[in-house]
Amino acid sequence: MATEQFAGPVDYLVFAVDEHADLGAGLSAVLERVDQGIIEILDVELVSRHESGAPLKRVFSDLDGVSGLDLSIFDGVESGVLDEEDLGGIAAELRPGQVAIVIVYEDRSLAVAAEAWAAVGGVELFSGGVDVHDLEQVLEEREQS
Repeated sequence: MATEQFAGPVDYLVFAVDEHADLGAGLSAVLERVDQGIIEILDVELVSRHESGAPLKRVFSDLDGVSGLDLSIFDGVESGVLDEEDLGGIAAELRPGQVAIVIVYEDRSLAVAAEAWAAVGGVELFSGGVDVHDLEQVLEEREQS
């Protein structure tokens, strides 16, 4: 994760898909970004919903029909960053037959720039994400004025 000089914003992405969907292309895209140093994965979880509605953690080897990828690379990658409340919120949004892939990651896309600024005495003040809905609202308000 982060260097002493820079920590990128930490974000998450949760996608619900049919439990038989081919997740290979998406997972491969994530791994490519890791290999390129664009992101660092802090946690990857696969979550479904028990008949009772309770969250159920799954293992990637449970998936069938994933093409182009050896799922064993994801064995043991869960870090436990997500707590029961997080998992419960995700499970509540799932329909029967769906599974959610959850990725918690550090955005490292500007790490090289940040390290260069730190090398000349710069200090990181803030970093973080912008809510897309908030951004959309501001842009709409600007268009109307």
